[in-house]
Amino acid sequence: MDRQFLMEIMEINEKLAEAQSEAAMKEIESIVRAKQKEMTDYVSRAFEQDDLEKAKEMLTKMRYFSNVEEKIKLKKIPL
Repeated sequence: MDRQFLMEIMEINEKLAEAQSEAAMKEIESIVRAKQKEMTDYVSRAFEQDDLEKAKEMLTKMRYFSNVEEKIKLKKIPL
């Protein structure tokens, strides 16, 4: 995994941990959804070009964003 990507994931996780309002949560959720859409487009192009290594890399990155989405859902559930 490239360093810049991991830093981006860390920053998003930090914002999520610090989010205190519904608006902040929605902003993070919006960012994550946009990134997931972007990654989906990259995966589609990689498969179209038979670039399985690139597709694998993008799917791995998508898993990180999926984990963040799961954290958002859990944070929205009141205890």
